[in-house]
Amino acid sequence: MNLIMTAGEIAVAIGAILGVFGLLVKYAIVLPIKTYIDQKTYPIQPNANGGKSLPDVALGIEAIKLRLDGIERRVMRLEDTPKN
Repeated sequence: MNLIMTAGEIAVAIGAILGVFGLLVKYAIVLPIKTYIDQKTYPIQPNANGGKSLPDVALGIEAIKLRLDGIERRVMRLEDTPKN
């Protein structure tokens, strides 16, 4: 009976040590890394790419697409006009 109690006490002690170690890892390592990653992947980085972010690039591409669509429509109208 005494051996079972000792084994149980050892298991509880190991569980408590692992729990404290897990909390230490979470708050000392994982959370700072997560905060760093969130900061570096924020959409607008003032010191990277001249302050241009991926959404800014997407807006620029959309503007180019709209201009190209307009040019295409004008070219199609010119090609469809009857020649004298």
